[in-house]
Amino acid sequence: MSGAVPGPERRRDPSAPRLVVVDTEATGLDHRIHQLTEVAWIVREPDGTEREHRVVPEHTLDHAEPIALEISRYHERLADAPRTPDAEWVDRFLADAEGAVLVGVVPDFDARHLLQACQRVGRTPTWDHHLLDVGTLAMPLLAAAPEVPRGVAGLCASLGVPHDPALAHGALYDARQTLRCFDRVWAELDRIRAAAAPLPDPVPRPVSTRGVGTAASGAPDGAVEDAAQQVEGG
Repeated sequence: MSGAVPGPERRRDPSAPRLVVVDTEATGLDHRIHQLTEVAWIVREPDGTEREHRVVPEHTLDHAEPIALEISRYHERLADAPRTPDAEWVDRFLADAEGAVLVGVVPDFDARHLLQACQRVGRTPTWDHHLLDVGTLAMPLLAAAPEVPRGVAGLCASLGVPHDPALAHGALYDARQTLRCFDRVWAELDRIRAAAAPLPDPVPRPVSTRGVGTAASGAPDGAVEDAAQQVEGG
């Protein structure tokens, strides 16, 4: 696969794009030294059909941040998982992402890691240069004024989407939750349009209940939640 950007004849209607909901886990926040440990994506075609993929890329724990490994439960979930060479999973991702809009919670974090993965194996990104952040999309429904977008867990709590903390920070689970939040936002907007109703009252930011990493980092729960959403892109 060449990884070339699709030609004009293969571009899709921008009003009905292919969507690729993506979530990644990494060994820390610094793209220069930290590595991907898990990548998941859900392709939603314009006709509504979907397919899912999840991989554990080849990686090391060089320079890994302990808090990042703790948040993603790395040693429990990923340490012994079979690993996929970059060239293999990147080609698969690029085929799915061709001409697509990447959707996520803090998707620029994921996109930077994906770009680096492409560069490592000599591929060219195929996805659209626009990124769609579900936290930003949801903001008018949740906040009275601009705020820092909420992470996956905070969005689920604010939008009434059931969320299992025991599964959180797994890339495929968080990608699924991101898609559920995305759909919940559009369902609420459809309801508002149909009823010519005002926007709902603001929803206070949920107080994080995550205890994982708090003692190790010395940070309050809210800071741990912010760190968590950055470490794994949401």
